[in-house]
Amino acid sequence: MNYTFHSKTSCNMCGASERRVLGRRLNTPQGLRPKKRLGIATTVVRCSVCGLIYSDPLPIPQDISDHYGKQPEEYWLNHYFERKMDFFDLQLDRIKQLAPDAKTALDIGAGIGFTMQAFMRAGFDAYGIEAGEHFHRYAVEKNGIPENRIFRTMLEDANFPEGTFDCVSFGAVLEHLYDPSQALSKALGWLKPDGVIHVEVPSAKALMSKVFNLYFWLARTDYVVNISPMHRPYHLYEFTPDSFQKNGMRVGYEVARVDIDAGQTPLAPGLSRLLGPVMRATDSGEVLTVYLKKGLD
Repeated sequence: MNYTFHSKTSCNMCGASERRVLGRRLNTPQGLRPKKRLGIATTVVRCSVCGLIYSDPLPIPQDISDHYGKQPEEYWLNHYFERKMDFFDLQLDRIKQLAPDAKTALDIGAGIGFTMQAFMRAGFDAYGIEAGEHFHRYAVEKNGIPENRIFRTMLEDANFPEGTFDCVSFGAVLEHLYDPSQALSKALGWLKPDGVIHVEVPSAKALMSKVFNLYFWLARTDYVVNISPMHRPYHLYEFTPDSFQKNGMRVGYEVARVDIDAGQTPLAPGLSRLLGPVMRATDSGEVLTVYLKKGLD
């Protein structure tokens, strides 16, 4: 897989140039003994102003299909396909609380269509954007998403009339995009004046990351587990609520609600369950969900 490496002189979300180095991340899964792995590494940094975690330089594949051209069964773990009927119900409740009259929705990075299904079950006129050919086909052929409702395109190339949607959703998507601030700005243009943007991203304050980073430090290495820009799931960023607060001042939205979920780390699911109560008590879970409102005074 070939990459070009782009230097990042400032934080994508708040624009600050101050940051500190956290460590290095390999282009392969590191395991517990990264010093024994062969590969190349990029430097992981944390913004000193808003806490965004990212890599400098930022590796960008020469062909995006190198990351997302895989079959769904190759990209996601088996449990991803075992969705319960109440999947996304909590998020829909939050959206309805913030925008009671919401009827139209756009799911960006629709994947194989689970969130679109949830929107449609709730009575929304739902559309989606999905760049991955195999993900798009799975959504249409196996999950019953109407082909004229899910567009196979990159977000950067998508175009909708201004003020089309009551809700725009970025579920486990924003961390994959090279310019999340620009993506949020573009989504705001498609949003109605009192609409809601729903965003689910990895938290930069996750306790599990701190536990494993402490392990690496005690093992006298400079590796960290934050982000994974060159291997699955290809996460480029981890966010904090402050990342969105400060980005909103730059782009034009306000943070209406913040939820933090414990989640589960695939590397150590048992430890995740054990530390779940601590994560919930200290807001140090894996998943950060924010609801952004356009046009608030």
